[in-house]
Amino acid sequence: MTEYDDQESTQPSAGEILDQLASGNHDYTLLRSLSQIGDSELSRLMDMWPHFTTDRRRELLAKFHQLASEDALLDFHRIHLSMLHDRDVATRILAVRGIALEERPDYLRLLCDQLESDQAAPVRAEIADALGKWVVSMEFGLLSEEDAEELEVSLVNRIHDEEEEDEVRGRCLEAIGASSEQTIGELIGESYEIGSHRLRVAAIKAMGRSASETWLPILVFNFDDDDADIRSAAATAAGGLLVDEAVTPLGMLLDDREIEVQFAAIEALGEIGGEEAERILTRLQRETPDAATSEAAQEALAQAQLLSVPIRDDESMEPDFSDGEIYDSRL
Repeated sequence: MTEYDDQESTQPSAGEILDQLASGNHDYTLLRSLSQIGDSELSRLMDMWPHFTTDRRRELLAKFHQLASEDALLDFHRIHLSMLHDRDVATRILAVRGIALEERPDYLRLLCDQLESDQAAPVRAEIADALGKWVVSMEFGLLSEEDAEELEVSLVNRIHDEEEEDEVRGRCLEAIGASSEQTIGELIGESYEIGSHRLRVAAIKAMGRSASETWLPILVFNFDDDDADIRSAAATAAGGLLVDEAVTPLGMLLDDREIEVQFAAIEALGEIGGEEAERILTRLQRETPDAATSEAAQEALAQAQLLSVPIRDDESMEPDFSDGEIYDSRL
């Protein structure tokens, strides 16, 4: 028996974990055993669930999400699905986050329905964030035509609903920003021109998700806006476009009076990379007296340098024995 097999054999069963939860045990380190939970165990958990305090329900779902994020082999989606209609808003938000880890189209349709029906705006906003992942999948042709249409209609309807809260409308606009449809580009432009402050910020963020360089002049123009939220969003969006023309203007934002704007510009430079971005980040790291800024610059520089590493063709590295020479791997 291997060490790994021995560890597996010492893991408690799902039933034993449920026994511990029922008895009030708050040791969540062994929740891995509830991965791919069976029908009977899930039914038992659902019977227990109403008897947990609100804080405990939140703790459990947060832990399930953390474990699944750290280990792709763990699967708690059936638990998250079962909690999607919990009476507690924060618990439903955590359930949405857990479901968002899955790539299944039926979950996309489920979340589209709940975007329309959930009574809590924070939950609808969280759903919009989750749906943004599927918008990217749609752009890569990974969704069926029917699912893509339902996704776009759900998000756009929320954006157009003037009775909807601006935070939800804004999150939906940010999510749909990755779409290359002309009508979405027009919606982004309209929201930027005549929308509320929240929708204007969302439109700027959507520009960064669009992969369209045509938005860059607008983003750079907003580097001088009086509102720090606008400047920060514009810096982040410029980084998302990954164009070298944004580097010099972003470098100027490093002297912004607001630290969040500076950090947004630093992160954007790291995303774009290239010689000029690396030079700016290197100088900032060496010259800034602020430890937090120096650390942020160092992290961004590491990312920029990673982007500059050429991708080698492994075949080109194979030794050539055609001339009869013997290759010694120690040389």
